[in-house]
Amino acid sequence: MIPTNSSMTSSISILKRTNELFDLTQKRVASGKQVFSSTDDAARYRLSENLLSRNGQLKSINDNVSLGLATLETTDNTLKQIRGLVQSALTLVSKAQNEGSNGVRATTSTAALDPNSVVTGVTVGSIFSITSDKGSTFTYTFNSTSVTWGEVANALNASNIGVMADFVPGAVAGTSNLRFRSINDKDFTFNATTDQNVMDDLAGLTSPTGQVFNPNNLFANGLLPPAAGETGFMVGYGGHVTGTIVGGVTPTTVIPAGSSIVFEDGNGQYRTINYGVPTTVAQFITDVTAMGAGIKAELVNQSGGVGGPLQLRIRNMNFGNMNIVGASGAFATAGVLGFPGIITGFAATLTQNNALRLAYGQQYDAIIENIDSLAQNNPVPLGRNLLQGENVSVMLDEFSGNPIRLAGVMLTASGYLTMSQPGASWANDTFLQNSATQARQAETILLQTQAQFATFNNYMRDRFDLNKTYMSEAKTQGDEIVAADPSEESASLLALQTRQQFAVQAVSIGNQVQQSLLKLLG
Repeated sequence: MIPTNSSMTSSISILKRTNELFDLTQKRVASGKQVFSSTDDAARYRLSENLLSRNGQLKSINDNVSLGLATLETTDNTLKQIRGLVQSALTLVSKAQNEGSNGVRATTSTAALDPNSVVTGVTVGSIFSITSDKGSTFTYTFNSTSVTWGEVANALNASNIGVMADFVPGAVAGTSNLRFRSINDKDFTFNATTDQNVMDDLAGLTSPTGQVFNPNNLFANGLLPPAAGETGFMVGYGGHVTGTIVGGVTPTTVIPAGSSIVFEDGNGQYRTINYGVPTTVAQFITDVTAMGAGIKAELVNQSGGVGGPLQLRIRNMNFGNMNIVGASGAFATAGVLGFPGIITGFAATLTQNNALRLAYGQQYDAIIENIDSLAQNNPVPLGRNLLQGENVSVMLDEFSGNPIRLAGVMLTASGYLTMSQPGASWANDTFLQNSATQARQAETILLQTQAQFATFNNYMRDRFDLNKTYMSEAKTQGDEIVAADPSEESASLLALQTRQQFAVQAVSIGNQVQQSLLKLLG
């Protein structure tokens, strides 16, 4: 039995209440809140819960908006990739059109070569040389044995001599061939100083002149100078007249007195060369060159055979016919030069390279397949593919209003993008032009589609940012309504600690007094 009196009972009651207030104040200081339930303050608690609930709803809404934005971003990236493919398709169309109804002045190796193919068999110091009929020469001297054809082609293209090298689709799918073409309407020659080991890589070169391509007999052997019969290989589309002497001719072959020739030069003017005294083939070549009239005289190894035989050839460097309108002596029929007398050597026709066009067309068709594949496999979240006609609904606020609807498109190359004309039909000029028109239209459609989705993206992004602001404000206001005043609660806590100490001391003193009285009575 614990003896008590009214004073002690009062002190214990005060201590108990102080401890309760102390616990409550300590909880407020620790949590930063003053209202913990509706029993504390029904109005403030309800208002706080409403604001915090709105914060949670907005967070859920923004999670949905975020998925919509991710869908738009992914779709935009896919559309950019598709635009890149359409631009590649336009490049292929342009290349095919550049073959043109008039074709190109070119020769293409049948060997499978790409830019990374190493030029085989060369030694340091080997030469590769081309001269355009406009008079410019390109010479590449190999400084290593690991030079690639891509490096040689780049150097030629940068030299601006009027001849370019490009890699075109090969007859076998996935391969390419190296083509040399004129870009100034002039013929060109692979010079005899070129190392035959370089030219060995270019198997299959042809020329309308009928010259047989045989590197071992037309070009220098390694670093040695070219032999007399090694005259190089000319790609000539202009008209030409070539001698047919079985044993061939040489620079010293005599042209007898009384020999004359009248011909139309490269500018349409008539020219006459008449020899009253004997002369030589070398002198005739010099005299024609000195005219500077678009006509060239030269000795060529036309057959490509070992050591010749060399024949005298005169040709039109301006792509016209080679018209001989008068001839006597060495230039007449059965003359010492093997010329047929009065004759026209017709210029070769530049025809379309449909095989190359169709090779480009195959690549075009592969791009169309890739476009369809990209659209079908657009990696959007939750599987809602806007490029396959699927729609996405996005709720923008917490009031359950009408959601924004992202309307998808059924994107296919032949349908939505209108690229219905296949590259397999490019042998026909009209069909090739159809592909060009459709590809340009496809690029416009893609830009419009991107712009359409971008409008939704900007609107949704603005709403997403606004919702974040509302979320922050709702959270802040919801917390502040039930928040405790740190200064006030800290002061209260200190006061309660003091009151608690006093109450404990009062109980202790009361207990001591009670015990003292018991001892006196006992």
